[in-house]
Amino acid sequence: MRLYTVQLRPGAADRQKGGAGAVDPDVVLIKEGFCWPALFMPLLWLLYRGQFWGLLAYLGLVSLFSALTFAAGLDALTALVLTMVLSLFVAAQANDWRRWRLSARGYQLASVVAASSLRQAEVIFFHTRWQGPEGPPARQTQASPPLPASGLTPFATPFDPA
Repeated sequence: MRLYTVQLRPGAADRQKGGAGAVDPDVVLIKEGFCWPALFMPLLWLLYRGQFWGLLAYLGLVSLFSALTFAAGLDALTALVLTMVLSLFVAAQANDWRRWRLSARGYQLASVVAASSLRQAEVIFFHTRWQGPEGPPARQTQASPPLPASGLTPFATPFDPA
């Protein structure tokens, strides 16, 4: 079982889609843990997810590693190993960075769902949250306090102690 955090933009449930009466929620489910696409293609993943500051930092660190290995007279294998370690770090933090970026855009943590796949997590969340007898959740009037910063990363995660 994997954990998926459900990020919801407040007030998104109040918008109507096409005037037909259907609710169009602005919900994003993000897997907790390691991000494999960010390991194998960190540049493309950072571009695709709109992590432009992370992309600039990644390119700067790769350039720095290359310059340091060249200046120290080390072989290309050392630069490759350093770049692989950087890719491992990006992949380990990628989903947390995505959550942080969404929270900066106004999304809030709505729920945490345990499921074996993203599709099953969507079914569980939407069935229990949106299709229940009480209907869609009521719009929150007060903004929840921001999540505290993690001890491991400068970004807030939903599992950090308050």
